[in-house]
Amino acid sequence: MLGWELTVEHCCINLILSNFSMKITDFWSHFDDSRLQEEISIQSGFSTIPNCTLAELQELAINYRWLVKTHSNHLALMVSRLEESELKSLIADILNDEQGNGNYKKSHLYLWDNFLRSIGVEHIPKEEYRVDPMILVINNSSLDFILGAEGLGTECVCAVYLEVFERFINQHPFIIRNKDKIDYEFFDIHVRGEDQVHKIKIRKAVEQLIREQKINPNLVIIGYNHSKKTWRQTWNKWITFAQQVPS
Repeated sequence: MLGWELTVEHCCINLILSNFSMKITDFWSHFDDSRLQEEISIQSGFSTIPNCTLAELQELAINYRWLVKTHSNHLALMVSRLEESELKSLIADILNDEQGNGNYKKSHLYLWDNFLRSIGVEHIPKEEYRVDPMILVINNSSLDFILGAEGLGTECVCAVYLEVFERFINQHPFIIRNKDKIDYEFFDIHVRGEDQVHKIKIRKAVEQLIREQKINPNLVIIGYNHSKKTWRQTWNKWITFAQQVPS
């Protein structure tokens, strides 16, 4: 997993710490335009998926499991840092959904494991340990940056990658042959289901904080752009690595 360092370059782009005057319409236009550009830019990398071996497809999906696993930890840390507010309650509610609302077999990690099994993964590396650089970011960065990187970034950018990932895995010969056996519940939630509702609610909560001048929109955008760049680098790394897995 690549690091989440906030570089000098990111700090210098459009960053005016005292500027809270950005128009809300301009703020959201950045996110909408960025989402479309991201979907277009990742097409070429993901287009290789239909031609990869089953072992390569499985390796790519196993790597994504780590992000699913750590996302709940990140949300919990965000809750611990946020002041009492609608946003804190919303993030806690999203965390509850991620954990299955008290039902482990409905937790999103469990649902991803169901998908892994449905594509033939027999040994899921549940105890795998990796250093999670995002923990340091959440603990030590401004809440503005964190909301951009982990709130708007992960909750919104994630859907773009999953949507494109699903589109191309559905063109894979194994998936085509076993279409009725593939467990799509995780995708149903994150691409078509409750995550779309989460995105709308997060936007509303962030917009309210901006209007109240409690967060700096410039820092939120910097966090979001950093998240977007890291998602792209990470997926490209996984796709390249998966192609090196023996058949």
